[in-house]
Amino acid sequence: MTGSLASLALAMLIFLAIHIIPSSFLRTKIVGRIGEGGYMAFFNLLSLVVFVWLIFAYQAAPVGESLWDAGNAGRYIGVVLMVIASVFFVGIFTGPNPTASGAGKLVDKEIAYTGINSITRHPMMWAITLWALVHIINNGDAGSVIFFGGLGFLAFAGTFLIDAKKQRQLADGWTRYAARTSNIPFLAMAQGRATVSLKTLWWRVVLGLILFFVFFGFHSTVIGVSPGPI
Repeated sequence: MTGSLASLALAMLIFLAIHIIPSSFLRTKIVGRIGEGGYMAFFNLLSLVVFVWLIFAYQAAPVGESLWDAGNAGRYIGVVLMVIASVFFVGIFTGPNPTASGAGKLVDKEIAYTGINSITRHPMMWAITLWALVHIINNGDAGSVIFFGGLGFLAFAGTFLIDAKKQRQLADGWTRYAARTSNIPFLAMAQGRATVSLKTLWWRVVLGLILFFVFFGFHSTVIGVSPGPI
């Protein structure tokens, strides 16, 4: 089921659908039937299978006519956004985050308000969103718009779906956490609700820059396209 834009769109729609289920009432019904462990095993397996199908569908989809060409301007924008995305991505692995699965108790820990969390409480989702946006800007064909647009939309929507789920799970604890953090990057900082400490942030920024330069350097080797300005 690959080789056309229709099959790519179908794969993306199914991928989006199965990732909306965990934030809907359907999860409770499914868990009630097969248990939490069974649900997670089924969900992870299904996600992997559909994601592999999605990748093959994107690779096999016809390139077609470009809808736009951002030129070097798009590449420069891409560099800036990918630096930020790389720093956010590092934040996922370098500090506790209450938005992670099973990490809700961290809302009462002061460390959960530091590092990348002081910029956004959803560093992973925003890293994916920015990555997708960069690739939409610099790949104007319909297949890329479907592929990266779908993944970016899922990540962006996921920030609000996760917030809603955490509010239901943690109640007042989440209200306190949300009051001192923000979904939208830098918003809580601008509003004076979050305090940024360079002591907890600077080394994460350095690691993010290193990660960016690794991706940037190997992009043409692995992907076959140079991300740098021509």
